[in-house]
Amino acid sequence: MTRMVSASSAPLSGAAKASVTDSPLRRLSRHPVMLRSVEAADQPQRDVPAVRSIPLQGRDDGRSRTQASSVNAEDPDGDIVRLIKAGDLDTALRSLMRRHGTAVYRYCRGALRDPMLVDDVHQQIFIEAHRDLARFAGRSTLRIWLFTIARHRVIDATRWRRRALAHIDDRSPTNVPDPSPTPGEQIDDAHLQQALVACLGELGEDLRAAVLLRYQQGLTFEDMARICDEKPGTLQARVGRALVKLREYIEARTGGQL
Repeated sequence: MTRMVSASSAPLSGAAKASVTDSPLRRLSRHPVMLRSVEAADQPQRDVPAVRSIPLQGRDDGRSRTQASSVNAEDPDGDIVRLIKAGDLDTALRSLMRRHGTAVYRYCRGALRDPMLVDDVHQQIFIEAHRDLARFAGRSTLRIWLFTIARHRVIDATRWRRRALAHIDDRSPTNVPDPSPTPGEQIDDAHLQQALVACLGELGEDLRAAVLLRYQQGLTFEDMARICDEKPGTLQARVGRALVKLREYIEARTGGQL
């Protein structure tokens, strides 16, 4: 019999537990703002970008995103920054959750692909954000700062899950679904979207994160570089490799040419 280990049982760190106890986020996690964010994000088709938003036919030259880089730009969340500077951290956190909670949840869900683990990580991100709001120095926009926290917590969760799965000795290959298309299956956007959801899981963690930040969150390579602490060119090349792999995976799964 196959023994399963649930990645969703990852415990919060000691610091995170203390923050949950001492912070108003314990109450905020059940606040309507948070509940609406999670409910709105809890849709499989929203975990990944639309097929048409990913240039599977070509390459991403870095000029397709219309959103301006956060570098030397006025922070769109200036109202929240003013709340932080005024010391009203609880209101700032609520505003941050209301504005970016769904996007952060979608990023975590697409990267981790485990709803229960995502809930834990999502909470940890806003616990850490509340803890560090007073130290926000404005070296990037507030959104980029928040996604930097999210990126780090996703990496931690991925490493924990990898260690947990390393203890599984007798996983059965018979549980792997057959990726072949069913007879008469049509290659349309609906099937491509389903294939994309499955194929994102085939990418390595770094490639999947790059695709989600670029096409789900619509970030420039410069903003991605600030989040991942890497060079924009490195991330552009990583996205390019991911697009090639996605195209190969999707064509194999759908049995068609894109």
